[in-house]
Amino acid sequence: MKKFVIAAVLLASFAVSGVFAQNVSAGAVNGMTLNGSTGLIVVPDARIAWEKPKVGVDIGYGFVWGGGQNFDHLPRFSVSLFQKFEVSGLMQMNSGNLQNFVLGGKFQLTKSGGTALALGGDIEFYNPVQNRNSAKLYLAATYGGNFFGMPAVTTATIGWQMLNRGSFSSQFIYGMGFSMSLFPQTFKNFVYWVTDFANFSYTVTGAMVNASNRGAFNTGIRIRPIKEGRFNLVIDVLGTDLLDDGGRGLSASITGGLAF
Repeated sequence: MKKFVIAAVLLASFAVSGVFAQNVSAGAVNGMTLNGSTGLIVVPDARIAWEKPKVGVDIGYGFVWGGGQNFDHLPRFSVSLFQKFEVSGLMQMNSGNLQNFVLGGKFQLTKSGGTALALGGDIEFYNPVQNRNSAKLYLAATYGGNFFGMPAVTTATIGWQMLNRGSFSSQFIYGMGFSMSLFPQTFKNFVYWVTDFANFSYTVTGAMVNASNRGAFNTGIRIRPIKEGRFNLVIDVLGTDLLDDGGRGLSASITGGLAF
């Protein structure tokens, strides 16, 4: 079943890439991943949060619930600079204790027509045992198209987990997914379907989304009630790791931003 759904996601991802002339923002909203970088759910894309203003700041809070009392609280932020750079951060908290702090960065190499390319990475500081820090580098490609007449944007991300819980590593990481504007004539580009699949999660240590063995499939709805001007507001309601019995979770988050 899991292989079937993964294949369907891959086919859908290739299908939405059919019209490269589409603007890269037509089927997507600049939402936060669960670790603070701009992107889908756990997969960062090739965009930055604010691509027109010279400076933009976003602050968000989200949680992932794994059942019972298992909650990850995820306050996060991102700062966009000069239409090219993004700095992001996440504090992962569980049972009132700080588990990890993640600091990320992204540089948008190019954005032209319906495509964008970015180089990024992050480092995860594990608390309280500092010798279990982790770090990764990635390359993200994002491109626009149509899927059943609805604007969509597909992202594919590849990279290396260079440092894994304090040990140098050469683990290959990958993720892909899409954001699609749902029935734009009805919802006026306020409601989006976001989906991704990846072999990594929002943190290496202690994440409620367990992608270490067979990867994780995540999907949900992204709502953007404010989409013009200097202000931004994004609400996510998501299901995480939905194809793993015992690992499934629910997530909700809200992000607000301001451009200068």
